[in-house]
Amino acid sequence: MYKLREVSRGNYDDRGYSNEETIAHLMMQKPEDINNILTYTYGTDDDRFPLTFLTEGQGKTGTVDISKVEWDWKTMGRMKFNDYVLWFNDSNTTPGKGGAMFEVEFATHWLIEQYGLIAPDGRTQVRIMKDLGAGPHGGYLYRLKLTNPNANVYVDPENLKPGKYWSMTAPTISESWSKGNRSNVMGPGKMKSQLEFHRYTKIIAGNISNEVVEYQFQTKGGGTTNLWINEEMRQFDIQLRVEDEERLWLAEYNRNEDGEITLIDPDNGLPIPHTAGMMQICRENNYDTYGEVLPLSKIERTIGDLLVGDTDTGQMEVVLFGGKGFMQDFDLAIRNDARSEGFATPLGDKMIEDFNGGLSYGKYFRRYKTVDGHIITVEHLKFLDEGTIAENAKSNGMIHPRTGLPITSHQCFMIDFSTYKGIRNVRKVRQKGQIYTIGILKGLTPIPASWGSVPTNSIATDVDMSSYEVKNSYGLQVNNATKMMQLQCVL
Repeated sequence: MYKLREVSRGNYDDRGYSNEETIAHLMMQKPEDINNILTYTYGTDDDRFPLTFLTEGQGKTGTVDISKVEWDWKTMGRMKFNDYVLWFNDSNTTPGKGGAMFEVEFATHWLIEQYGLIAPDGRTQVRIMKDLGAGPHGGYLYRLKLTNPNANVYVDPENLKPGKYWSMTAPTISESWSKGNRSNVMGPGKMKSQLEFHRYTKIIAGNISNEVVEYQFQTKGGGTTNLWINEEMRQFDIQLRVEDEERLWLAEYNRNEDGEITLIDPDNGLPIPHTAGMMQICRENNYDTYGEVLPLSKIERTIGDLLVGDTDTGQMEVVLFGGKGFMQDFDLAIRNDARSEGFATPLGDKMIEDFNGGLSYGKYFRRYKTVDGHIITVEHLKFLDEGTIAENAKSNGMIHPRTGLPITSHQCFMIDFSTYKGIRNVRKVRQKGQIYTIGILKGLTPIPASWGSVPTNSIATDVDMSSYEVKNSYGLQVNNATKMMQLQCVL
């Protein structure tokens, strides 16, 4: 539930509420600036739009404003130190035995002659003796030799099945008369996305509420100021932001490889662009699943292993946004691991503490510290419990057997909000002139004075109605997506 800094509530009285102190009036004057202020203010007290708050709510550091619908940016991927087997002659059942060399075709040309390789089993080691160039199956062929001097040792063929990854280690050479090798360079890649546009309408009916709410806002100088807003308009503004927040997560890029958008508006024949939302960004970079129970080892392997301290500060600013189900799974994973290590908490699972003169029962784990000192924080993503996809899961009987929550609640998204080279990793992108525009369509229906706009006899339509119109644009830009991930419960 939202908890804004409400000062008073009552019916509109033109003697007590000046037009200059209404949010609606300020919106008409500086819609973009006031929108940012509202995003920040709502976000500090309302947990329904965390992504919007952590981007647009942070002001200029969290946004990028562009002129076109499409945009691209450079991004650095994770340095690669492995490659997978494309082909091996499986008629050789004891590869490397007796010191014999054997050939393996890997998927790319990333591996380098003279370097070592470690097999998927984590024990077997070989040296790349010769780079044979392009192979017959579309990859690159390498001649390998076991480093173990035992003539009876050979490579387990399981390590050489197609799809198995081998990791590269430092090159080894003779003491003298060695020749040089080559190096791999990881250049910046290029990402591309596009904005999407939204339109919201609030119909002004003749029986519209006259109730107004007064709020207290903090000013830049550290003081406060009171502004007021019509209650129905406030509800409209909140709902708009809730829907935009969900869309920032759920949107899927819809331009095909030919650059064409096939989704066409039937009213005007123009294409309707969709941006890439955070769920798609996370899923396409790193994705993993867990069963009914989430083990701590899964958190360590799939999440902890992604974190490398290459930010400006050396510390990762990582948040796991999950549903209530995942938050319970996360807590249970830590508790189960603690029990296995011999730790115990009072009353088994709960803690009793004093709270406002009474007693509070219950305490839950929401943070985890990796072995290299990075802090992973779990935050609640409410729409996974009760948003569009959650309600759909409930209707289709997709319920977690232990918690009774929709299966969508048992997932999380790892978001890297760190700063790299002075630039925040995740930012909201908007189109200049279309960031947040508003207008009032004036018909015969009077616009209430409690909306902060001065009614006039001028009309723009002969229909007996008036409306408040909002249009905005947005997309997401993630400069370093290597640490973004979706972890999902799959039963």
